[in-house]
Amino acid sequence: MAASTTVFSITPLAGMLLSEKGSTQPHGLPALTRVNGSDGHVYLLAKASEAIGSITTCIIGAAGSASSDGGSAGWTANVPGGATTGQYFWVKRTTLA
Repeated sequence: MAASTTVFSITPLAGMLLSEKGSTQPHGLPALTRVNGSDGHVYLLAKASEAIGSITTCIIGAAGSASSDGGSAGWTANVPGGATTGQYFWVKRTTLA
């Protein structure tokens, strides 16, 4: 499963590239913002609590912190090139909801 660079949000906010990452919140959105992607997956905005690989399985904390999870936490990073500690990035629901 390769990270996608062409998935966009469709609802409730349209047009955001869901492979964005950065040290500030994209578009001023808070962690745990939920959107639906053009690929049919649900996405959450998370903040890396450690280095995260581009398609790492993640567990999401109550405040939106993301850490890698060796099991099946249900969320997969969607961040080409990975994310460093403190960066905001999108995770997608591993299965279609």
